[in-house]
Formats: sequence, C-alpha cells, structure tokens
Amino acid sequence: MSEAQEVTPEDADTVVKMEKSVTNPAVSTEEVAEELGVSTEEAFELLDESPRPSGKPVGDTHIWW
Repeated sequence: MSEAQEVTPEDADTVVKMEKSVTNPAVSTEEVAEELGVSTEEAFELLDESPRPSGKPVGDTHIWW
C-alpha cells in the first residue's frame, strides 16, 4: 500500500492560481478540494494557511482569488 502524499498550503495556492481566469476570477473551496483530492474542510484549512489567496464567504461556500 502506498503512502498518501502530503498536501501543503502552497499546493492549495497553486490550484487557485491555475483555476482562476478572466471569466472565472474566483475558485470555491470545493473546487480546490476536488483538485487536491482532500476533504472540503482540509482544503479550507490549507487555503486559510496558504501564502497568497484571499477569500470570503459566499452563500454556503467560501471563494478564493
């Protein structure tokens, strides 16, 4: 059995940078979680600790840019 790769706040930051565009300037916590293969809660914690993305709550989710 292989060990799970550790995901870092910098990985979360990279996902936000890759996913956002002019037509989609923000990324949801759920999108980051799916891309990293982690839970929504873990993705939120990673994003909250990451060096660059800013975020805010929108409805039932959080968005990041």
